[in-house]
Amino acid sequence: MTIRRQDCYVVTCDICHAEYTDPETEQTVWWTDAAAAEQGVRRDRWMVLAPDLPTRIICPEDDDAHRAIVDTLMPPEPVMQIPGQIDLNGIEESSR
Repeated sequence: MTIRRQDCYVVTCDICHAEYTDPETEQTVWWTDAAAAEQGVRRDRWMVLAPDLPTRIICPEDDDAHRAIVDTLMPPEPVMQIPGQIDLNGIEESSR
């Protein structure tokens, strides 16, 4: 019997540390390279973000912790108020 070293990649969620498992067999999936792993988990609705972010891979779990991180990644809500229009607080937008 020969013993040899073989590197593999296992994808885990940066929030809850859950491992990506095959939807049919529920076994942990081992990938031969990082690019294949990223493509594979994207097919099952995992989010793979930019490499420079501290929270890079997020599973599709829908709980408060996951929603909070995703909300911080979203851009701010646009302000849609026309000059002269009164906002919900009763303040009129001045024309500039």
